[in-house]
Amino acid sequence: MKKSLWQKYNDMKKLNSINENMSTDVLIIGAGITGVSVAYNLINHKENVILIDRNKCCDGVTAKSTGKLTYLQDLMYQKIVNTCGMNAAKLYYDAQKEAVRIVKKNVKNENIDCDLKQSESIAFTKNLKELPKFEAERRILDELDVNYSNLHNKFLLNDVKDVIKVKNTYVFNPVKYVISLLKKVINSSNILVYENSIATKIKKENDFFVVMVNGFEIKTKKVVIACNYPFFTIPGLIPFKTYVEKSYICASKTDETQNLNAISSNYPCESFRYYDDGKDKYFIYLNNSSKICDKLNYEKNYKQCAKKIKEITNNKPLYKWENMDVLTNDNLPLIGRISSYEKNVFIATGYNTWGMTNGVIAGKIISDLILNKKNKYVDLFNPSRSINFSKFKNFITNTMISNVKAYTFNLIKKNPSWYKNKAIVTKINGKRVGVYFDSKGEKHVVSNICPHLKCFLTFNEVDKTWDCPCHGSRFDVDGNCVKGPSVYDIKIDETNISN
Repeated sequence: MKKSLWQKYNDMKKLNSINENMSTDVLIIGAGITGVSVAYNLINHKENVILIDRNKCCDGVTAKSTGKLTYLQDLMYQKIVNTCGMNAAKLYYDAQKEAVRIVKKNVKNENIDCDLKQSESIAFTKNLKELPKFEAERRILDELDVNYSNLHNKFLLNDVKDVIKVKNTYVFNPVKYVISLLKKVINSSNILVYENSIATKIKKENDFFVVMVNGFEIKTKKVVIACNYPFFTIPGLIPFKTYVEKSYICASKTDETQNLNAISSNYPCESFRYYDDGKDKYFIYLNNSSKICDKLNYEKNYKQCAKKIKEITNNKPLYKWENMDVLTNDNLPLIGRISSYEKNVFIATGYNTWGMTNGVIAGKIISDLILNKKNKYVDLFNPSRSINFSKFKNFITNTMISNVKAYTFNLIKKNPSWYKNKAIVTKINGKRVGVYFDSKGEKHVVSNICPHLKCFLTFNEVDKTWDCPCHGSRFDVDGNCVKGPSVYDIKIDETNISN
């Protein structure tokens, strides 16, 4: 799969994988910004901790972000007001500000070189129909006592109709930041870190949990699920509270950088920022965001992103990548105890595309819960919070219809034109399979059904993967699962099938 700009800064040496039965006090599953933040906050405490990642540490969603640390998140506050009320919006604003303070504190205390720079954040629209929403957002920002301004000078993108700008926000290199924290974690006395270690099952045994990892048992008192999208359905019912969105990102070199970052309110959104690593300067541009059941022509999506960034910078992109974000139906992340019945399983997901701040605050909330400390955001982000009409309506629109759409599309149009005969979906011995023809003409046959929740898979002709358009699992052409939530492969024993 395509590498992001940030991945080139991952200088972590290869770590061991789980290869024996183990026991610990806390098992953290997922070594991105959330899992590493939890582990960092538990350094030098009495709890013994194991941190694992299914792939290379800090090589997943954290390494695919745009690296913004901002409390101005398009028109997020009115979205929260509409689903959860003004008090929730105020508390969410406090959480985002605290996340920025935590990063600044860690950078200073640990002397972290992650290119943290102050940057003005801008929300903008190109659509005149969005103007009332901008006025509504301003009223909410007034109530939150946020200092903002309207930008009237020349703006980078054409046809901008309205703008909200705030100061005292930041951008950074997310991989440099997380890797620096991870190195502190590895050198601590109470934490062990492993990679290429896939958790597949959790079961309760008396006062402990037994988690199957690489076929071995890890016995633990507490479990933290920090892997972007949980690999189970029950408990928590996360697939019914969330939906998945994908977006395309390009980075090209630029001669000059500006002290700003921006995102549009319209859908699909545009987002951009600048990055200077001290040697090279980059312009990072995101567009073509959509639910993962939409815009399944991956090559077309990448080309559109690359074309746009070339128009802006006059340079071809050096890096092109795709990211997937988990969104919630009430616009608030799911952070904390996974249910009111299970006090020692914690989850962090549903960051609504703002994973850098929410990942940091999740690290604080979950570590506080583990250490029995009070945290004022526990109720706000409680994964078991109540459902109201607005949330239910969004569930129907975002979650239910999206899954039905994905299923129906792949049922009716299982071989779209952009497959170009390089891949086909067919049936062999009554089983639905995907067949990929490599450059040598050899066939690679796999099951076309995702093991997670049985969605049909679509072929990604750019990354050469079979992708789930419901929840984002990915499999290579030989059936190996390379991205969750699925933890199972889709390999087929070809000795049992015939043409």
